[in-house]
Amino acid sequence: MEFLVDQKHDGVLLRSYLKGTCGVPSRLLTQLKKRPEGITVNGKHVTVRYILRAGDLLRVDVDDSVPQEAFPPVELPFTILYEDDDLLIVDKPPNMPTHPSAGHNGDTLANGLTWLFEQRGEPFVFRPVSRLDRNTSGIITLAKNQYAAGILCKAMKAHQIKKTYLAVTEGFPPKESDTVSTGTRRQKEFFVLREVCHVDDEGAALTVTAYNVRKRYANHALVELHPLTGRTHQIRVHLAYLGCPIVGDDLYGRESELISRHALHATRVELNHPSTGEAMVFESPMPEDLQRLCDLL
Repeated sequence: MEFLVDQKHDGVLLRSYLKGTCGVPSRLLTQLKKRPEGITVNGKHVTVRYILRAGDLLRVDVDDSVPQEAFPPVELPFTILYEDDDLLIVDKPPNMPTHPSAGHNGDTLANGLTWLFEQRGEPFVFRPVSRLDRNTSGIITLAKNQYAAGILCKAMKAHQIKKTYLAVTEGFPPKESDTVSTGTRRQKEFFVLREVCHVDDEGAALTVTAYNVRKRYANHALVELHPLTGRTHQIRVHLAYLGCPIVGDDLYGRESELISRHALHATRVELNHPSTGEAMVFESPMPEDLQRLCDLL
């Protein structure tokens, strides 16, 4: 990764430039200092105490040479919506976990991407910036190097990555559009399940979701949702709290004969590119099973 130092940063300490202007995470900076060619200026190795001059060409070695974690490579179906040296945007099908867990060690997106990069002969480290439940389809954002991961994770924590979901609900939300703000926490009896609670309760985290009803059916609704925080099962918990759980949600509602999974899809992501700052928008159309469900309704 290369940076051309401008006049504004003439005389700036390299460490300050990397951490402040470039946003290099401290952990990556520590690793870079240990690499013989981790940080170079105008083709020569330098330390973080180097004083930058306008016109300097700074290069940071963010390439991955050894995977941090190995996943069994398995050929699996998914769609790459966008890819460059820093960013990988994947459209995940339903019924595919994001990463391995108990009972799922060969059917995950991590396995599929490991297989893909192995076929290419390229090193690969699985760095999802966002995750989706196994039965949730749609867009997942991944970083292809440590620098991009640091920038994107920081943007995620600052709520600068905007996500849009589509859900089909049983019944209707109480309003055509609204913002739901509650606390949520893990249910004491269950490791996976979350529950709505007061934001000041023990173990609670502020959870905020905006929504608007796109279409009403006889007893169902197609709802567009914007999670303004990133809590586990946030959308599923909030819709159940509103009295309109997602169709097919066996944790917070009930199974459905109309669809074999919960009817939730991550349809749009808006973010700034980690290196260029360019505003980018990615979209995933409604998958076949959700479209079929809407047609049936």
